[in-house]
Amino acid sequence: MPKSDSKNSSVFEMPLSELERRAQKVDALITEAQSLLPGLRTMTEEDRRHSSGKLRAGESAVFQYVIAAIRAQPSYFASLADEDEGEDPSRLEVDLIADRLSRRDLLAQVQTKFASLEQPLADSVLHLGEQTRTVLLAAYRIARTLARSDRKLRDLIAPVIDYYGSMVRRPKASDDKPQAP
Repeated sequence: MPKSDSKNSSVFEMPLSELERRAQKVDALITEAQSLLPGLRTMTEEDRRHSSGKLRAGESAVFQYVIAAIRAQPSYFASLADEDEGEDPSRLEVDLIADRLSRRDLLAQVQTKFASLEQPLADSVLHLGEQTRTVLLAAYRIARTLARSDRKLRDLIAPVIDYYGSMVRRPKASDDKPQAP
């Protein structure tokens, strides 16, 4: 493999020690980012699926016009007073709603930056997995066969045999028999 400048090479080409150093730095930066954004909410998959909080492209910007309308004619919107989850159930708290929308927009910008890194990172992990898993599974099948007659090899791959064996646990003979009523 040709030598390349570790500052400009890709994660697939830079020396492993450089990638390790960079991965540790990214980990530290992510930890710092997490500390800079305390109290982020975690929803269940079900809550995410049914959330009405998914704004379309440009929807936040047009909501600013709705906020302006509420500010201009607050009495028209009095019936929504108890739906803003604010402090005063007798009035629609437009400043609170505007603040939440602004916070949402700021966090959405950060989320976009993370997403621009997350997908290529996930794809690179899959790509490297594709490049290694097939050949290693083939080597494991060979090793497992040879391990029947080579104790040293069997000892070396015992954790692998246990790992894959745990995925295909067979029921005991007593579990196979139907129970009498």
